[in-house]
Order: sequence, then structure tokens, then C-alpha cells
Amino acid sequence: MMSKIFYTFLIAALLLFQNCGGRKTEKKTTEIEPTIEEVAKDSTYLKSDIDSYADSGLLSKLPVRDFPIIDSTRFESFEKYGIRDNDFLKRIKFDAGHANATNFRINYRVPFSENFGTVVISYQSGEHELFTTMITIDKHNKIIDKLDISYDEIAESAFSKTGKIEKHKITVISNNWMNEVPVFESETYILDNNGKFKKIQTDPRSQ
Repeated sequence: MMSKIFYTFLIAALLLFQNCGGRKTEKKTTEIEPTIEEVAKDSTYLKSDIDSYADSGLLSKLPVRDFPIIDSTRFESFEKYGIRDNDFLKRIKFDAGHANATNFRINYRVPFSENFGTVVISYQSGEHELFTTMITIDKHNKIIDKLDISYDEIAESAFSKTGKIEKHKITVISNNWMNEVPVFESETYILDNNGKFKKIQTDPRSQ
């Protein structure tokens, strides 16, 4: 347990300083949760592109988080953030892809583009899995694309994902704590102008 905590704080420091001229460490991540104060600090409630979309009354209540964003939503804290919702996601025909998906929350908006809206939601799958997904929506209330950016499970408490969201790329880091030495794997995506997520290859030497 102590070794996991040590790795967590070490990786947190490396991840936070990734853009400060140091070596890139996209294969390392953190499981530190944002506090309510941190969410408020990097958020704004000004009007944005999403206000021109249907259901702006609901979505306009969500904070717009500034880049970079580290999303490590976990079971112990996810109900503290966002707005509980089922109706809006049904209207846009969101399909979680999990038969036991429940407890949906719309968390925040991301200012990627004026061409489409981007929202981040969390939901449970059964009692032991928690998914956080980024959704892009067009002006006709149609889902363009979706990407899982964070994950938590409490059955083994051994697997998780953390997303780092930047203006020009999204990095999703998977953590596997099943073995004595944890394993971190990284995937990088870009968001095209049409609202589609595209996985890209990264140079291993830059990680």
C-alpha cells in the first residue's frame, strides 16, 4: 500500500511538470482527485459555444474548465461534482455501451471549438466500475463522437485510467496495479475540427 502511495505522488509531480520543459512522462499518471476549490479555480461560467446548442439551460450551469485538465474521477468523489442527469443524455441518445449503466452525472464543459460542444460525463457500470467519458455534440443535438478519458474500479482496486486534456491533444493513461511493479500505458488522441477523436502514434523517445 505504501509503495502505491509513493508511486502515485511521484507520478503526480512528473505529470504536473510535464509542460514545464522537463522530460515527457505520458506513461506515468496520478490518482489525485481535484478538490472543489481546484475545480472552481480553473473554471469559468461565461457563455460559450455550447449555449447555442439545445438544452443550453442545463448545460450552461456547468463550469467550463480551462486547459490543461487532469481528470482522475474516482468512486469516492464523483458524486461531489457536476449535475445528476438522465433526461438530457436520453434526448441526445447517448449509448454508454454497458447494460448496467446508472447514476449519470454531467461534470463540465471543455472549450475545444465553436463548431461543436464538448461535455464530460461520469456514470457507473454495475456496483464496481466507474467511467468518465468525453462527448462531442453538434448543433442539432447529435452525438459526434465519444472517448473514455477516466476509469475506476473497486472490485480489485487495481485498474484505473486518468486523462490529461490539452488544447491540441488528449492523453489517456491506463494504470495496472496487479503486480508488485505497476504498469502504465499511454494512448494519445487529437480532436479533429469535425468533432471526431483520432488516435495518433507518439514517439516512444518522447515519453
